[in-house]
Amino acid sequence: MNIHYIQNDPLATPGFIKDWVKERGYTLTGTQFYNRDPLPILEHVDLLIILGGRMGAYEEEKYPWLREEKEFIRQAVQQKKGVLGICLGAQMIADALGGRAYPHVHSEIGWWPLEFTEEVRNNPFPQEFCSSLNMFQFHSDTFDLPDGAVQLATSTACKNQAFVYGERVVGLQFHPEFTLEMIRSLAQLFRDALPNGPFIQSPEQWEERGSELEQARSFLFGLLDRMVKKQER
Repeated sequence: MNIHYIQNDPLATPGFIKDWVKERGYTLTGTQFYNRDPLPILEHVDLLIILGGRMGAYEEEKYPWLREEKEFIRQAVQQKKGVLGICLGAQMIADALGGRAYPHVHSEIGWWPLEFTEEVRNNPFPQEFCSSLNMFQFHSDTFDLPDGAVQLATSTACKNQAFVYGERVVGLQFHPEFTLEMIRSLAQLFRDALPNGPFIQSPEQWEERGSELEQARSFLFGLLDRMVKKQER
């Protein structure tokens, strides 16, 4: 099983995804697209993961390579590959499939509770997380769902937190892949540069909630396992 990730920003690394790949004995490859690394041959990819980034999915004039990435996402969906988008990655998937990404009225940063919809029970989400869950957020953009997508999760600040498109494509606005080291790096970098707003926690609060990381990790592992099973059918 070959897992390939597209990295859009040096800060947005695979995190816990690497642990999952190692534990399962799969192969992990990656494209640092911000360095203009070449994209893989889709036939060699079983599960594609689109990671986050500080740019907006709509900033194609500033980052022209986003167009190429969206086309690659469309091709992956057409070829029935498993596709997971995280934060910017979810926005990229939505935009590529006919939805729309745009700046949100609120930034959402820190640990915030999610509420899952009833649709979760029929989609590739771990069944033990069907009621509520706290997840780390770090975004100022949001998106409208493309036609055919099903909303799976929401939060007070952001309507679309998770969706599924067909049986093999999942978008997550939140960050289950973030490790404590990644959160600490963000805290150091953005400590004095955070926006104001009702959904902004302090870096001290981010690190205090480290106990939530194990739940996030378990959630991610369960989701990825289910997505792999879809590909093995």
